[in-house]
Amino acid sequence: MRTTKPAARAGTSVNCILGRDITQRARFADSAGKSLGLPCLTMKIAIDVHSLESQSAGNETYFQQLLSSLVKKNNANQYSLLYTHAAAPLNTPVDQRFNWVAVSPNRVRRILFDLPRALRRIKPDVCHCQYIRPPGLKCKTVVSIHDLAFEHFPETFSMVQRMAMKTLVRQAAMRADRILTISHFSADDISRTYGVPREKISVAYPAVSPAFQPGDKQKARIHLAARYKLENEFLLYVGRIQARKNLVQLIEAYARVRQRGATAKLVIVGKSDYDSKQVFDKIADLGLHDAVFSPGYVPQEDLPLFYQGAEAFVFPSFFEGFGLPVLESMACGTPAITSVGSSLEELAGGAALLVDPHSVDSMVNAMERVLGSADLRADLAARGLGRSADFTIENFAGQVLQVYASLVR
Repeated sequence: MRTTKPAARAGTSVNCILGRDITQRARFADSAGKSLGLPCLTMKIAIDVHSLESQSAGNETYFQQLLSSLVKKNNANQYSLLYTHAAAPLNTPVDQRFNWVAVSPNRVRRILFDLPRALRRIKPDVCHCQYIRPPGLKCKTVVSIHDLAFEHFPETFSMVQRMAMKTLVRQAAMRADRILTISHFSADDISRTYGVPREKISVAYPAVSPAFQPGDKQKARIHLAARYKLENEFLLYVGRIQARKNLVQLIEAYARVRQRGATAKLVIVGKSDYDSKQVFDKIADLGLHDAVFSPGYVPQEDLPLFYQGAEAFVFPSFFEGFGLPVLESMACGTPAITSVGSSLEELAGGAALLVDPHSVDSMVNAMERVLGSADLRADLAARGLGRSADFTIENFAGQVLQVYASLVR
């Protein structure tokens, strides 16, 4: 643990908390921390936030919510945010405790050169990395590993991606002082796959942005009709467009639901990934161009409107470390259908309709049940709202800060 003197300049826009302001913040933090039972430490923390503004779905959302939650914590910690996308400082509201430090967007240069160089200058107590731990670090390290999809579904990654991830993430897991993940399912999987002691792995459940809340369905649909020409009732999927998300079988199931009389469209929101071609090929093969609508990656301000306007949310993924879109749909009061077999049961907590992701019949049955019963939709919506309230920004920040503090006591 270091004193609260100003941070060394290590990048393009560095702000410091000075003198009496730090003392006042520290005193407030001590009293607030004691009342909450949290560690009362002033820490200097570096966070790799290269995923901000990258349109990388879960990883980006995770660090957006992490920063949002840390901002709300009253303490005198100093944070250095190592970023790659120029828009990140512009679109991420933080206060003067947070210093933005630019590093190269080139992955190899960032990991091998820029991050180690910046961290030598910053001299943090703790560095929080994403999946990969840069070489030569002298500080304590926390590595976020959300899931091991590249280990269990390697065919959904390019050869270069899977070779790099299999080698570097394993090394990071072994060398990190602590591993931070997002579900007990993932924690157990990391421990089992890499032989890491389970006590080295901490779980901090992410929270949902306050933007995701119930809204007027008709107003949402009016906006979607005006901006996206989406005028029908619809089922919704949100996430990366890739085979691991089980979209090919979802489309097959949806085609059968359509054949049996359903008129709702299927809307697939998200960025195309490595193996997305087979998803769009299946839409073409089944003649569903007019029934399946994919707007691609949508602006963050529009995403809640898609949830609010949907009849139900369908997320039958084969494998997830958490499944934040399911939680977002619940927070919007949208009935959720998701799958068994990974973290999604843990997340759903009895508040979603569960399907076998390997069974098209199971998905057909679930979609027909939800579309055919207003009572079931209302029940799932109510249970989902209750479940989503269990995941708070306050808890998320507290869990992450406790991990940091455990390394600098």
